[in-house]
Amino acid sequence: MHHFFSYLSACSLSRLLSLFHQNLPKYLLTIFRTPEPHLISPSEIKIITMLVKDYGVWAATPISIELDDRNPNSPHIHLKFRDDSSANELIAAINVRSTSLDSRLVYWLNENLQHPITDRLKVLDHGFHPISARDGRGLDYIRQKLVKVSEGELLEFNQPGPDNIIEKVTPILQRAIDGQNKAFIFGSKFSDENGQGIHDIHMNQGSLPHFAHGVFQDGAIIFYIPNSDHWEAIFLAFASQRIPTDGRGLSSPDTTELVDQLSSKSV
Repeated sequence: MHHFFSYLSACSLSRLLSLFHQNLPKYLLTIFRTPEPHLISPSEIKIITMLVKDYGVWAATPISIELDDRNPNSPHIHLKFRDDSSANELIAAINVRSTSLDSRLVYWLNENLQHPITDRLKVLDHGFHPISARDGRGLDYIRQKLVKVSEGELLEFNQPGPDNIIEKVTPILQRAIDGQNKAFIFGSKFSDENGQGIHDIHMNQGSLPHFAHGVFQDGAIIFYIPNSDHWEAIFLAFASQRIPTDGRGLSSPDTTELVDQLSSKSV
């Protein structure tokens, strides 16, 4: 009889753990859900521990590009840049592949950005400018209407042809380098054995809770082109990210992934 109950307990525990594992993302998203995510203003942002670390914008001059594919699961374009604070090259690490099951990125290019954010950028000196999550001065793709989701392109990393993210992004970066345009790079400042710079240059909300996330903490690259006095911007997100999000940058269980929202537009 003792062996029977031991076997039953083991089976029950195994089944319970299996169900918990299968539904963990849904449970986590439910825990962090808040009502009416569209109506949350910067002053109502709820601060939790997984905010994007050292978030801010780096005003700089881009100087070169290289592909860093040492980690084939997470390759990056390295946009090298300089500012007035150091003679050393700094790195903007731009994701070109997601580590999720769907490895594609969503890409938006705005070749004539007209948005109040540019008024603040134009007066920034070269260097890194930290931005607090509490003041709402950072970027938010959704709340600031910086992108129209339906206009995003789903791009692969290793697929030849026009749907390759390298082929899309590299010419824009090279044009900015050749024109000596000023770059404003939003993301997370880092310093490690590979150098110093900025990463998380993509949408930083709508992922699972174990990733860094927050509202008004999205990453992007914005260029000012002085010869024609206009602005261009590259916005990136992962196909698996979900919107809308609540005041902490977390999506609720009833939201859908960007890939599904983009797929439905072509049906």
